[in-house]
Amino acid sequence: MREQPSAAAEAEAQSRQASAAEAAPAVRHPARSSGGHAGGKIIEFPGFAWGPPVPPPDQLAEPVGGRPRILDVPEVEPPPPALGGITIDGVERKAVEKRAGIDIPLQSARFGSRVMAAVVDGVIIAVASALFGYIFWKVAAVRPPLIQMVGLAVGIPGVFWAAYQYLLIVYAASTPGLRIAGLELGRFDGTSTNRSLRRWRVLASWLSAVSLGMGYLWVFLDEDALCWHDRITHTYFAPKKPGTP
Repeated sequence: MREQPSAAAEAEAQSRQASAAEAAPAVRHPARSSGGHAGGKIIEFPGFAWGPPVPPPDQLAEPVGGRPRILDVPEVEPPPPALGGITIDGVERKAVEKRAGIDIPLQSARFGSRVMAAVVDGVIIAVASALFGYIFWKVAAVRPPLIQMVGLAVGIPGVFWAAYQYLLIVYAASTPGLRIAGLELGRFDGTSTNRSLRRWRVLASWLSAVSLGMGYLWVFLDEDALCWHDRITHTYFAPKKPGTP
């Protein structure tokens, strides 16, 4: 006598048949053509589409590292210096102090102002020389020869000029011509002159004069328009500062 199959076995068999029917290829029987000829059988297989899984919309990108990788390189200590740790320091170069009148141009008085001062002093010396010659001619009542008169006309003003420069420049540090032109005597560094330096300046000016005036003509060749005695004593005539008596 056969045993009736249980309900569970029947349900399992039905599920297997359903899965087999889904996996089996479908056979399509095309309709016959109008010509009456039968077409071939077409077997269709189920298509399998594959692609990368789509990330869910709430998922963020991969986190970026906290620090760049270049900072992760371990610090390398420099090698010890050669010669047992003896190092040579760089030589410090001291700034060369620029010298006024040599490295720094001077703000000397204008040529026209110096000429005006020289003209005023020259007029004073010429008047004094003429007065001396007139007194000598009246007292001596002698008319010297022409050559001697020319020598006296050149020598007397020269002596007066030397004495005039020495007395006024050395002891007063100025002359009437310098005061009228608004000039004063000073050093290259801007400080005032003393009596000894002014004396050397007057002696150097005599040297500029006896060398056929070459020391004074040097003013046209010098870059600061200075004479020999200016360069020798490092003194020059500059415009008078405001408030200077």
